[in-house]
Amino acid sequence: MPPRITLRPTDSIDLHMHTWASDGGWDPPALAQHLADRGFRVIAVADHDTMYSVPAMQREAVERGMILIPAVEVTTRWNGRQVHVLIYGIDLDSSRAAAFRDLMALQREQLRATAQRAADLIEHHGRRIPALAEMSRGLSLTPHHVFTAMIRAGHGHNLYQAHNIVRSLGEPVIVDVPIGDTIAAAHEAGAIAIVAHPGRDEGNGILTAELLDQLRQEAPVDGVEAHYRSYKDADVQRYRDWADERRLLVSTGSDSHRPAFPVDPIAFEARWSAALLERLGIEVEPWDGPAWEPATAPEPVAATAG
Repeated sequence: MPPRITLRPTDSIDLHMHTWASDGGWDPPALAQHLADRGFRVIAVADHDTMYSVPAMQREAVERGMILIPAVEVTTRWNGRQVHVLIYGIDLDSSRAAAFRDLMALQREQLRATAQRAADLIEHHGRRIPALAEMSRGLSLTPHHVFTAMIRAGHGHNLYQAHNIVRSLGEPVIVDVPIGDTIAAAHEAGAIAIVAHPGRDEGNGILTAELLDQLRQEAPVDGVEAHYRSYKDADVQRYRDWADERRLLVSTGSDSHRPAFPVDPIAFEARWSAALLERLGIEVEPWDGPAWEPATAPEPVAATAG
């Protein structure tokens, strides 16, 4: 748990960023310097299914006077679809985190085995991928390493094309863990579980209020990422309302993967996630008015029949 501090309501935070340890391009020193230069106070690296970069990012953040929330974005399965869940405040060294460590080890092995099958398929069909070891940088192999090695070798121009090539050879590259097991293990460890970017369509439609309510019946998540890089004010309002009505938490995240891709880190205001920060031991000074309000006029609602 980070040291207890107090923030001003408008202090800058970003609780969802990635590094090279999963599918990002940020290196911890460069990311920390970027954030410090722009006055961020509280940050979180939430790589996909790994916390490898957290210790390095913790050191870099402390040196620059920032607070790092230990986090990870777990790829889970619910109702026939993948749902990404942000786990905040997780201490993998804690005795309470045994089940979560086991879950992460399972996911790591599933990713390794899937990546190896994909790599074998690619080479079996005459496509060499000599940069694979370089792409993994000594970490356990993942499908992302295979895709980036394919692109380096000219087998596809982007991740989407590389994935489709592997899929066409018979390997779907679908790797996840049950959401119920993930939430239970996170809570046992004393961590907080937040549904990542529920308003981003991953191919199965967005997670509506009705679907989120169904999900919570099976896996009691603690809140949603209501502020996200691609959201319009109406999206933010919808997910904030859903969380407020159920007394749940709200998170904020840019999902920045590398400089300017898809975006640079975003300076969200601390008050927008004050309740979440409080749970993590970070107080936000009182403020007047609502925690958040739209920056633009409400969008017109289309007329309906009847």
